Amino acid sequence: MPSPSQPSEEHQVGVTSAQEKNPDPVIADLTRRMNAEFQAGRYADAGRLALEITARSKDELAATFQRHGVTVLHLDHEAFGIYAGQIEPAYDVHVDGPTNDVLAAASEFGRRHAQEMVLIAKKLNPGESDIAARLGLTVTLRAAIPVEEAVVVAELVKACGFQGATFAPKRDGEVAIYHTDTLDMTAEGFVTAAAKVVQELKKRYSQLTTGMQRFIIQMPRL
Repeated sequence: MPSPSQPSEEHQVGVTSAQEKNPDPVIADLTRRMNAEFQAGRYADAGRLALEITARSKDELAATFQRHGVTVLHLDHEAFGIYAGQIEPAYDVHVDGPTNDVLAAASEFGRRHAQEMVLIAKKLNPGESDIAARLGLTVTLRAAIPVEEAVVVAELVKACGFQGATFAPKRDGEVAIYHTDTLDMTAEGFVTAAAKVVQELKKRYSQLTTGMQRFIIQMPRL
């Protein structure tokens, strides 16, 4: 952890071990089964398999960050993304350390599990600015968000111009969307689409709260 005199270098990390080509035969099989269940509309079963995948790799992910000298602030394996009609097991993970070390650890984990890319979002400290900063939208639904419900939310998000979202059920139903290069969207376009998402979600979750924060986002291909 940084001392009080040192600025925090907190990052949020998007990485998964789910891959049908994973060299780990157990994870590869779980991933194939998960994808089949999701495509068949058996979302609860797909969600259970997603949790098996992330639970299997949780300790490995933590150890990888620690080996690179990165402090794990929070790591929960019960998270997932829904993008382009597919479920992606994920981690709700926040770490503290130099960006290069965070990137090295996430990339090592990703390569080991045959991933194509990882996402690193460095949180800007109060008063800090960077011309490369991008926005990230967080919506806390204040509701239970099983996979079946997340599918509905993801469709709504997609209708507003995004590709999908990441869900952290244990954070009171948190939904996160980052302004990544894959969106092919201007900053103004992101803000407009984000406002539309919030407006539509309020019709379903009247008690929701929102937050918009600036990050330095990297999505390197592995």
